[in-house]
Amino acid sequence: MARIAWLQDLCPWEKGGGAQLTDRAHIGEGIIEGHTVDIYTPNTEGGLRLDSDLFLISNASSFNPGVLADLAETGRTCWFLHDYWPVCKWRLFYPMQERCRTCQERSRWVPIIRQARLLIWLSPLHRESWLWQCPELADVPYALIPSPVSTEEFFDMHEDREGVICIESLFPFKGRANVVRWAEEHPDIQVSCLGGNPSPEPLPPNMVDLGYVPYYDLNNLLNRHRSLLHLPVSPSPFDRTTVEAYLAGCSIIHNGNVGALSYDWFRSASLIKHHMKSSPLKFWDAIEHYCLEEK
Repeated sequence: MARIAWLQDLCPWEKGGGAQLTDRAHIGEGIIEGHTVDIYTPNTEGGLRLDSDLFLISNASSFNPGVLADLAETGRTCWFLHDYWPVCKWRLFYPMQERCRTCQERSRWVPIIRQARLLIWLSPLHRESWLWQCPELADVPYALIPSPVSTEEFFDMHEDREGVICIESLFPFKGRANVVRWAEEHPDIQVSCLGGNPSPEPLPPNMVDLGYVPYYDLNNLLNRHRSLLHLPVSPSPFDRTTVEAYLAGCSIIHNGNVGALSYDWFRSASLIKHHMKSSPLKFWDAIEHYCLEEK
């Protein structure tokens, strides 16, 4: 079994954002399989064990870039790419425009990332969007691993449904302008907005801001709506919300920018459940095959 140095901006055991929830599931499975996983945040980077068998670079934008470059030189890195950092400083605002191909961040980081034993992306769309900007990474071994979502918490309760719901879509990178436009074009359909509203601009009369709702109430709320409205402005890496909504019985109104829907298995609840449950196992299969085969 191997010793893994896992680099994350936020400790997965203490924070609950999407990246941390994903990392938490994978780290837990790694421990079950017998690996030692040491979690390092920027506050502990000075204590990195340089004799680690693998340096797994997750969401690590707050780490000293020089430290990450030095780790790449060891030939023992794996990059777990959650969004478009580090080749795009806008992360989820990734504009995917021609200027991105000559971006200074791209030029700085591609030689470092190319030294990895393995690159892990969250979906086919996620990888395609990266390679559009960084075709030099096409020959690096890779794995496509979907974000693991708890399948027991989301299910169809067969209740009466009406209207659509959007989650965190009032934030610009999640597609605020797109969902507002959709609501204006469908004035007879109520749009329930969940997850906060950062803008003081008024919403169309058929949009209702529900604010924040506890995660344990999300399945009930999804079951009261016909569809999830999800229209991100740039290619989203995965978007676990779409899995949660689909398992809760919602159809998905989207614009092609949703990573989860780029998997060919996103067509039935049974297939989705299978891939959600097997995600951590597939993650470690890839790590062991490409990064730890000498162990």
